Amino acid sequence: MATLAKLAEKLKQQKMEASKMKRQNERALKEAKSLGRRSSSGLRRLERHLEHDKEQLTDINMEFNQILARKESLERLEKSAQERLVRENEAKDQAEIDLANADTDEAKSNAQYRLDIATEKIGELESELQIREKAVQKVEKEIVDYKKSQSTTSQKIHKETKSKPVLVTQLKESKIDSEKFQKRLESSEKKVESTSKALAKVTAKLEEQLAKKRKAAAKKAAAKRKVAARKKAAKRKTSKKATKKAKSKKSRR
Repeated sequence: MATLAKLAEKLKQQKMEASKMKRQNERALKEAKSLGRRSSSGLRRLERHLEHDKEQLTDINMEFNQILARKESLERLEKSAQERLVRENEAKDQAEIDLANADTDEAKSNAQYRLDIATEKIGELESELQIREKAVQKVEKEIVDYKKSQSTTSQKIHKETKSKPVLVTQLKESKIDSEKFQKRLESSEKKVESTSKALAKVTAKLEEQLAKKRKAAAKKAAAKRKVAARKKAAKRKTSKKATKKAKSKKSRR
């Protein structure tokens, strides 16, 4: 019986250790699965952001190229206007010379007409150049803004692309860890189950022996009580006989 008690205590300790290991494996499995879910969710979110940012960069590049083309067009128009302004200034100078040297009214009238036309065109070209210059300045500001936007979006894409392998690695590791801790959990569960069954059998045998011991003790106690009762009954009987004899002697007197 002492051996069974020691075995039962040993199995209890083994069950406690197995249960502790089971809880540890449950926590580790839970953490691995949680990391897997976070990594998977983060990876999907990152891929969506990456796709959106790449599309945004494509749009920015397209618009940027359009702005560059617009700038080139404005610069060509500005250059053309400047060339025409030079020619009109030359025409104006020539008209002023012709007007000063005109000998006849017709020559003066013709020179004055050409001078007026040149002066008018010069005013129009100068106004046009001012508009072109402002448009070019505006486009140049837009180009600076788009370059900033390009740089910001490109850096964002680079950062997201760089962080993607980390999430992929985390996801793979979490899957490996989940499988590992799942196997360990199953093993610890089997250990708990086997020690529980063994403990139950030993406990049952121990209870059986204890029950037999209690039964034997009860039987022994009952036998003692029976012997004591017989002795007590015999003692009472002897006492009654002695009392009866004493009364008999007294009556004869």
